[in-house]
Amino acid sequence: MSSFRQFVWDPVLLLSQMTCLQTFFYAIQTSVMIFCSFFGYEPLVSSLFAIQIQRYMAMVQLIAAVGVSFSLSYVVQRAKQCLDFACTVHFFHLVITTIYNRALPTQLTWWILQVISTTVCTVLGEYLCMRIESQEIKLEGGPSRYDL
Repeated sequence: MSSFRQFVWDPVLLLSQMTCLQTFFYAIQTSVMIFCSFFGYEPLVSSLFAIQIQRYMAMVQLIAAVGVSFSLSYVVQRAKQCLDFACTVHFFHLVITTIYNRALPTQLTWWILQVISTTVCTVLGEYLCMRIESQEIKLEGGPSRYDL
């Protein structure tokens, strides 16, 4: 049976997409922290993986969630998969934070921030992917560069 988009299990693609999104998540957080350092904030690696919520880091993580949602529309390109990838990014953040602190985060505000961040990332990512998926497909156009 043929269909419009067949699902093909490609573990290399899946792992590379997850690695790209996780890297982008931490790169955005680091960039925003460096930007905030011009205004008196002292960026520390321990702030990225802190189990105690700080105001700056809550905003940094929410900005990173918005950035990951934009990258979802380029890396994943499927609205149905945005929830999976957003949850995976935040799950790996939980794992890395737990390993870094040698303790599971127990502060309720940390968990609320993760839920809000995952929700923002998912909803905005799905919206952007649906906009791209619903764009008009041009069947006629100018001459192709492959025409002789």
